[in-house]
This record gives sequence, C-alpha cells and structure tokens, in this order.
Amino acid sequence: MAMRLTNPLIGEPGMSDPHALVVGNACYLFTGHDVGFGINDWVMPDWRIYRSEDLTAWTHVGTISPSDNYMGRGNTSCWAGDIVHRRGKFYWFFSNRKANTGVMVASRPEGPYADALGHPLVDSFDPTIFEEDDGTAYIVYGEHDYKIARLKESMLELDEEPRCISLDRKGIFPNTDKNSLHKHGGIYYLGCSGYYATSRNLYGPYVYRGVVGRGWGLDTGFGHGDFFQWQGRWHHVWCRYRNRDHDRIRDCFIAPVRYEVDGSMQDELDQMPLLMDERKQRNS
Repeated sequence: MAMRLTNPLIGEPGMSDPHALVVGNACYLFTGHDVGFGINDWVMPDWRIYRSEDLTAWTHVGTISPSDNYMGRGNTSCWAGDIVHRRGKFYWFFSNRKANTGVMVASRPEGPYADALGHPLVDSFDPTIFEEDDGTAYIVYGEHDYKIARLKESMLELDEEPRCISLDRKGIFPNTDKNSLHKHGGIYYLGCSGYYATSRNLYGPYVYRGVVGRGWGLDTGFGHGDFFQWQGRWHHVWCRYRNRDHDRIRDCFIAPVRYEVDGSMQDELDQMPLLMDERKQRNS
C-alpha cells in the first residue's frame, strides 16, 4: 500500500525553511522556528530537528541554539540552514539573518552542535550544500545572484573563489533568495520555492523550466524548501506562510516528485489532503 503523506508535515506551528537528511532508516528534518505571532517580522530564536521513520510521524529530537555559535545568546535571526553528513560528522550550515553563513558540527544528527569556525564562512545567507556524484561538496548561497563554490574536504573552507551561477530567469524565476539544488538523471535542478531551472552543467547556464505545482505556497517566492530521496523516491519539502499579511508564521509541507523524460518535474499534489482553507476555496 502506498504511503499516505499528511500536511502540514509537522503539527506544531512555526516550522520553516525545511532541509532533510536521511541517515539509515530515519529522515531528519532541520527547520527554522518562527515564534513572532502577530509580529510583522521574522522572530526565530533557534533551529529545530525532527526525526521520522515513515515521513508521517515526527518527533522533536534536538534544538540548535545561536548561543552555541558566534551569533550569541538571545539572537532571534536564526534563518535558513542546510545539513550534510560527511565522514561520520554532521555539518550544519546556518544563516545569521542576511548577514552571513556559519558552520556548526556534531557527532550525531540530533546534536549537540558546536561552532566549527567561530566566525562566518561566507558573507551572505541561505546556504544549500550540494554533493556531486564523486562526493565533492559545494555551497550555494545568496540573494538575487546565487553564488557557488567548491568546499574543501574539511567542509570548513572554500576550495575556490565563489562565482555567480549563470541563470536565465525568463522574467519568471524569482529574483530572490531561498535556493535549492539537486541532481536527477544527469540534470541539475536549481530551485527557488516551486520555481526551477535546469542545466547539464553544475555552474550553469541554467534556464527556467517551470513550477512544480500551483497553490500550496509553491507559486510564490517565499516557499523555501529542499528535495531529497527517501526509500528510492524523490520528495519535496517546503514551507508556507499562514498569513503573511499578519505575521511570519509558517508550516512545512511535503509531496512526492515525478520526473518526466523531457527533464521537467512535478510535485504530485493529488496525494496531498486538502487543508480546510483549500477546501473552502474549491467549494466557493
């Protein structure tokens, strides 16, 4: 019987900027944590770690605090990050709001995480860590013009000067942050929310191809997310604002991904149960 996913993915409100890591028979979801209810700004005091063995039941297993890195105790600018497992250690690349990106390290996916550098790695934010087929790791980050750089084996230094990714937005691909990068069938997929562009070369040029789905916060520039493999099947996780005009509280969503022979991809949204507000819209 096919697994029935549920949405929002985690019932607790304020889960944002999800990035997934599969370790053995478990999936770990690293998320931001929105707490500014009724506040027209991002108030994010830490990052949360959730664990699941079926992508439906999730347990909160860890918290990463800015008091354990150079951002400092009481900081509420814990923006998006990404996680990677290398040589028995787990590296958490985190955003200090828009200012910069740092790195923390742990011996277990649940943590505890400690600052690996004591200072920023790069001077912008929203990092994605991409691992090539040969195991080489790259960091993609930034706003408007995404930058990419190969990482050294230590994961704590750049191994080349960052360069801007060549991207033909065709006037549609969002000109903002929230990048994601993954590879399927020899094609590189550079995404922002539900919009994506493809290339046969890691550094580009990328050309806008489409949107993975309409609604669900996918056809906006705000749905930060990630693509990952689980039990041989690709999935997409992202976040959606509850009411962005009121505050910055978000929820996480998930859908399986289908790839076509022409290199396009589509979230299988028909497998997602409708939320109450979606049901109202369809019945109105």
